[in-house]
Amino acid sequence: MKIIIIGAGIGGLAAAVSLHEVGLRDITVYERSTSIRGLGVGINLLPHALRELSELGIAESITELGVAPTTLSYFNRHGQAIWSEPRGIAAGYRWPQLSVHRGRLQLALRDLAEARLTEPIRLGHRLIGVRSNADGTESARFATDDGELEVTADVIVGADGIHSALRALRHPAEGAPPWSGLTLWRGVTRIPAFLDGRTMIMAGDAEQKFVAYPLSAADADGRMLVNFIAERRVGGTGDADWNRAVDPAPIAELFRDWRFDWLDVPAAIAAADEILEYPMVDRDALGQWTFGRTTLLGDAAHAMYPNGSNGGSQAILDARTLAFHLATAEDSPAGIDTALARYEDARRPAMTALLAATRATGPERVMQLARERAPQGFADIDEVIPRAERERIAADYKTAAGFLPEILNDRPSLTPAAIRPNGAVR
Repeated sequence: MKIIIIGAGIGGLAAAVSLHEVGLRDITVYERSTSIRGLGVGINLLPHALRELSELGIAESITELGVAPTTLSYFNRHGQAIWSEPRGIAAGYRWPQLSVHRGRLQLALRDLAEARLTEPIRLGHRLIGVRSNADGTESARFATDDGELEVTADVIVGADGIHSALRALRHPAEGAPPWSGLTLWRGVTRIPAFLDGRTMIMAGDAEQKFVAYPLSAADADGRMLVNFIAERRVGGTGDADWNRAVDPAPIAELFRDWRFDWLDVPAAIAAADEILEYPMVDRDALGQWTFGRTTLLGDAAHAMYPNGSNGGSQAILDARTLAFHLATAEDSPAGIDTALARYEDARRPAMTALLAATRATGPERVMQLARERAPQGFADIDEVIPRAERERIAADYKTAAGFLPEILNDRPSLTPAAIRPNGAVR
């Protein structure tokens, strides 16, 4: 079975490694960029993603790249605690949560793919067309510096991000990603360790928010590398350049009053070497991912707001699910069709529900409720949002995202039984 993957981001590279590990060897990754530079800032891999990396046998090397947070805490814009919960192993999972620089993760996955695949990653290949053939195969046409190139395969996987070329070809009337009205400024800064040094924090509400989590342990001076996201509702059209570097000073000024006993937010923003600006956009849910023997994966299929820190993790789940169904289906044209249908049935409805949950602010709803019910702050959070209500919001999101501890720990493996070491899950 020949498989083409469009895109060498987190999802595409995870798909390549996953397919290889289930015994599918004729895999080629095509990337439109001329180099893989490991761009981006921080990303959180949730326990369901770490489970899949563990079963691929690569979790240990990935874990060395980041920090495993043990707590997630929500605060209002006055720095008052709304809700805290344990994360990873501390929350009863068999696998940790991991905060890591996205670029380092992408480069690590690139190196794994290059080491395992027979064919190298093809850089500088921009998808410009697809064609279904009479024999059931699919042909992809690429633009390169040397002209156009057409390649035929049994399966084409579009893992080419929120601006997916394959998605645009299959859904040509869709248009640009819809803007939420919020702008994100993302950066990495080195600041004094806050709280216990292993806590991910979210402060604010739906109009303005600050998120921060450590990417390293504290050094000898008590300072650590921290990823942050500053977010605010602003005017405009949402068509700002992606990855546009901006001066940290004006962004710090937007948060000038956010100085808490445990964290100086404007100082953290001002200390960043670089801040990148992004419009907060997602994609509407699709009624169909698979056309013929082409299908979508990761942000190309279900780009979502960062509420819940779930995008990269779900791309890895997509990759593993697709590999499982292709590996366990009958080795025939009909078997491929069945595998792609089972993949979409397993993932698309769940991602449609998760997209809706993230648009409703996901687990961050507790922050918005605190703002609506006690805009000037509170003396007792239980009088504002009863504990049972906070617990229900947290549990509902974990259920939608597929990582409630008892569900994840007991879920059947996505490694086909025939290739598990000694028949057991790693």
